[in-house]
Amino acid sequence: MAYCDDIRAVNAEFPAFFTTVFALLGAMVGSFLNVCIYRIPKGASVVSPGSRCACGAPIPWWRNLPVLAWLIWGRRTPCCGRAYSPRYAVVEAFVGALFAACWVLLPWPVAPVGMLLCAWLVTLAFIDLDTMYLPDSLNIGLAVAGVALSAFVPALHAREHLPALAAGALSAGDALLGLALGTALVYWFRLLAGWLMNREAMGEGDVILVGAIGAFLGWQGALFSFFGGAVYGTLFVIPRMLLGRKPSEGLRLSNASHASLEGDEADEAIASGQDMGIPFGPWIALAAVSYLLFFKKPVDAYFASFLEVFAEFRP
Repeated sequence: MAYCDDIRAVNAEFPAFFTTVFALLGAMVGSFLNVCIYRIPKGASVVSPGSRCACGAPIPWWRNLPVLAWLIWGRRTPCCGRAYSPRYAVVEAFVGALFAACWVLLPWPVAPVGMLLCAWLVTLAFIDLDTMYLPDSLNIGLAVAGVALSAFVPALHAREHLPALAAGALSAGDALLGLALGTALVYWFRLLAGWLMNREAMGEGDVILVGAIGAFLGWQGALFSFFGGAVYGTLFVIPRMLLGRKPSEGLRLSNASHASLEGDEADEAIASGQDMGIPFGPWIALAAVSYLLFFKKPVDAYFASFLEVFAEFRP
């Protein structure tokens, strides 16, 4: 398309322009995600009312600038001097970095879809970290978005070289296959692990999350997200076990650092899940982002070679 060629031309002439633009956009999106992370578990609107301090004072836009707000305020709110958690700035900077990475590392038009996926996963990861719960509305919405966007952006599943109608149909089929296999894999693993340990091994939200990732990244991405998430989570737990700390202690420290600007009751809401262990959702999300940005080609090549070897043994 002509507009794609224009974007490529501008990017070739000014390579840092779009990277900077998307980094700033990501930081602004991260500011909104902080609101979603706090309000969605409480069932509150993410649009109204506007951001407020715990003392009730509205926060003007110029005191709500992504990242800069925390640096300028010096870790304290100017209206009442309450502690201002650095996690807000961390989320904003992290999402900005993810948006820039998507633009630099992914082809057009996969890059904007990757930005959407990263933003959605950041929201789910931090909600799970705070509450040990993955909202069905976000999980199912992510799955639906993955299938729909796959139909409109066949490049998500490497179908862009086919005729338009066939490309969209086959790409949507790949998304549905990733959704089905990802969900089935984690569902049966959850049942087996629960039977072996005689307790629930993971939540139903994890099942839907891996399936939703499969809708965006295919069954290969779903497999990598699940098993890669297990590796990431293990690497997080082992040092704490060696130091003699319980898994829940790490979660408690994370929760305690999240002092919300919107009310003191936030700590009580966050604390409700602090002794329940370590959530799996953040590690699944981290593995999905790793696959999207860095490991898609080698992982897909590995699975392709494995399937070729398997096909040779078919009768």
